[in-house]
Amino acid sequence: MRTNVYFIVPSQRFELLGDSKEFLTTYTLGTHTAKHTFCKVSGITSCYIPRSNPDGIAVTFRCVDQGTLSHVEIKLYDGKNWESSYNQAGIASCSEIKEPK
Repeated sequence: MRTNVYFIVPSQRFELLGDSKEFLTTYTLGTHTAKHTFCKVSGITSCYIPRSNPDGIAVTFRCVDQGTLSHVEIKLYDGKNWESSYNQAGIASCSEIKEPK
């Protein structure tokens, strides 16, 4: 079991830098909605397209340079009871683009 902490960003606001893509590979399971991306060298899952937010990118918190983020809101999500957790958490809204007020 992974214990990574992820945050979700809209896919339009996510960009891999440099030559990162050449080191990544992807696999899917079950519904093939989630796209699990990991490093071919280290095996780290730095980001992936989650089943709960197929229009967003889940980014591993510890793979982001310090000082890059100004705010991260953590919501607990029960992956074992996926369907009920998805309906209760409102997690799908995490990949919506929110304009600054």
